[in-house]
Amino acid sequence: MPFDLSFDAVSAKQILTLYMLQFVIFTVLAWFANGKAALSWSEAKVRSARVNWSFIVLNSTVAPLAVFLVGGVKGAMVWANMPVIPESFWAAYPLIVPALAALVLYDFCEYWFHRIKHVSFLWPMHAVHHSDTELQYTSWFRAHTVELIATQIAFVVVASWLGASMNMIVWVALARALHQQYVHTNIDWSHGRLNWLLASPRFHRWHHARNVAAYDKNFASVMPLWDHMFGTFYCPGPCKGQEMGFDDNPGDNFLKLLWYPFAEWGKMIARPFARTRV
Repeated sequence: MPFDLSFDAVSAKQILTLYMLQFVIFTVLAWFANGKAALSWSEAKVRSARVNWSFIVLNSTVAPLAVFLVGGVKGAMVWANMPVIPESFWAAYPLIVPALAALVLYDFCEYWFHRIKHVSFLWPMHAVHHSDTELQYTSWFRAHTVELIATQIAFVVVASWLGASMNMIVWVALARALHQQYVHTNIDWSHGRLNWLLASPRFHRWHHARNVAAYDKNFASVMPLWDHMFGTFYCPGPCKGQEMGFDDNPGDNFLKLLWYPFAEWGKMIARPFARTRV
């Protein structure tokens, strides 16, 4: 069975252990970067984390729906007889080869999907992620359920088309998740000469910055190479002190954030039909 949806005490213990390990890892990194300040949680940071954890609980609850939809999309691919690379193609290679191939291909696709989300009707959905003004490693989890499902479907479909095994998909997804938590951590680190290859917290903080010069920049999730290639790279220096968020930000109100994209889409639909004042 490719997806195991069973949940028991052992599964719960493993998940809690993983979350605790993440907390320790990213707190230690923040301590190296910011000293004792990393151990001080302001009221604003607590509110931010509370909302982010609310999204973790909600999105974990609806995860089976994403699995169901992924199965439907993969079934449609088979029904349409879409050509895919067979898993046997990678049999002669170590696991790291197809894993890297899947990561690079998906990251390229994600670059364009991310870019489209910033300049189209999809922005209200993605704006929920940008509503966090206290960037920390849990900020990555602040994603509207609709966006999360779409992203997960895209990842699995691309990896499946590439002939990736489910075991490899899980490991790549885990590595990508840890990296995304890392780049959202409240540290202003750069990767020096490797900035073009692996996104750093500084690179991604500029993407979140409420700074006109940084708007619609740094769309790559893992490899800033795409931003260099397509003219959207922006990392002029340290990003400390930059405000985060956007105008008309719902802030740290979980229910408002859940409703925000639907309210904005409603306004978009109604706008063309609005009567012009005479």
